[in-house]
Amino acid sequence: MKITIVDTLGVIRGLRQLATSGIAALTALGAVLGLVSPAAAHHGWPGFETDRLIYISGTVSSEGVWGNPHSQFNVTLDSSLPADTPDLRIPEELQDPEDSSRVNAARSYKGRHKELEIIIAPPAWSGRWGLGRALKVGERFQAVGYINRTDDGLFRPVVFWYGDDSIPVNQALGKTLPVRAPLPK
Repeated sequence: MKITIVDTLGVIRGLRQLATSGIAALTALGAVLGLVSPAAAHHGWPGFETDRLIYISGTVSSEGVWGNPHSQFNVTLDSSLPADTPDLRIPEELQDPEDSSRVNAARSYKGRHKELEIIIAPPAWSGRWGLGRALKVGERFQAVGYINRTDDGLFRPVVFWYGDDSIPVNQALGKTLPVRAPLPK
């Protein structure tokens, strides 16, 4: 069998294309995983300090995003917060004493931020639990939830109340809190 330069060049070109395709595929996979992993950690319950519930109150200070995968907006916090959650109506889904006692006992936010970025469920879920529209700038907002583990300016409620009537909205997306944090002492 006689191998010519043309045959050798063809093999080299084929190997080069295979290597280039493989590198491109690995690069694309890495880019996709790089986008998905931080987003999952950023938005999923495990990305938040679920060992303690926090109460916040203030006013919506940005139009934010009303959409998927989550709705987001900013809230300028009240300059003076009560020690713990004021007496607010708990959504029906979270009225089990194991959950409502934790929501009612949540301590007020004592962090360094005067404004927090709030991340809530997408419109389909929020609408199912009581909020069928984007919140308006200047609208009253109160919530009990968790601070993000890596970004202490990001807050995710398990329940929030909006407007002057303090309408409750379940954000646990079920009938129990995602994690039943220990009750504060």
